[in-house]
Amino acid sequence: MSRLQGTIAVAQSPAADNALYAALKKDLQDYLSSRSAIEHISTLSLTISFRGHVKPINLAVGTTKYGGGRPVTPSNLFQTGSNTKAFTSALILQLEAAHVLSIDDTLGKWLPQYPAWRAITIRQLLDMTSGIPTYDLTDQANHEYGDNPRMKSTPAELVAYVYPKMKTPGAQFEYSNTGYILAQMIIAKASREHSYEADLHRLIAANHLDNTFYEPYFYPPVITRRLVSGYYVNTDPPVTEKLIGTDTSGYSLGWAQAAGGMVSTPEDLTRWVRALFEGNVLEPKQKSELLSLVSLKTAQPVSHTSLSDPAAFGLGVFQITDPKLGLFWGYQGSTIGYRATYAYFPRSGLILCVFTNSQTTHDKNKINEELIPALYATLRKFGKP
Repeated sequence: MSRLQGTIAVAQSPAADNALYAALKKDLQDYLSSRSAIEHISTLSLTISFRGHVKPINLAVGTTKYGGGRPVTPSNLFQTGSNTKAFTSALILQLEAAHVLSIDDTLGKWLPQYPAWRAITIRQLLDMTSGIPTYDLTDQANHEYGDNPRMKSTPAELVAYVYPKMKTPGAQFEYSNTGYILAQMIIAKASREHSYEADLHRLIAANHLDNTFYEPYFYPPVITRRLVSGYYVNTDPPVTEKLIGTDTSGYSLGWAQAAGGMVSTPEDLTRWVRALFEGNVLEPKQKSELLSLVSLKTAQPVSHTSLSDPAAFGLGVFQITDPKLGLFWGYQGSTIGYRATYAYFPRSGLILCVFTNSQTTHDKNKINEELIPALYATLRKFGKP
């Protein structure tokens, strides 16, 4: 048994079948053992949440650093990347419910300093059909961040990497972090506090997410002490060469902000996911808008995904239809050192959430393809939803 396999921590273990518990643990250990060197990961942290008053299953395997460190526990923090986007969308939709704005308002109304984009709507920013490219894939952004990974980019500076470039709005789905930085700027202009950060902290507190945090650049020591090391090993272009193989946990998250700057635990993210899909975070009209889908293939509205059109995007949430898993909502958020994945199954209410500590290439990233289906199959084998 390897050192990674032998390190395991458990919190709030439910009174569940010991055989199920052992099988889930084995799924994590097998994945970590087989994929640790390939993906440059030292840990996996898992929460499985069930609908109702059943306590979640929390497991963490591995260590806080690649090749060593302390054993990881379920209370350790990870960067959650683009899972932040659903929070940003919720803040916009709450402003709409309060009659402050409409998601069909244009950038010309709220951010007139970008006249080239004046006809683009807030809805198009949030559902990734704006035609605005993502700033983080530009050579300039990668070069500057590689030279100074502790830089404090402002939202306007992030947008400037791509302004005034654009494709035809509504013509295709194209993943763009820029849209969520623009949404952050709209929230700061439209909200009572005139602060995205203050509004996000209010939303976190309102949903009792005691282990979820947001800072635009750097976190204080009380939080960073709980953060596992994260590693940038992504050689998909554009590559930030100077950061390859480094521990990114101390770098600035100013490059991500409203598009991906939060840190959390898997248990807290499952709590948020359940509140978002099943709770009262949003009014019914706004929840319907959150879940309104555009096909990744066509960028056209679809009522639901299917095996022939398997992926669609709402306002900060994906819906997938998978041959092994069926229909579910989910996201894999990624930063330059972490991946945070959840899958929510609306029929049963099951939520699977896995965090790990590297950003690797697209081809080497097998959390969605291998680990989530393995965990799901184990649950089904033991008669769980």
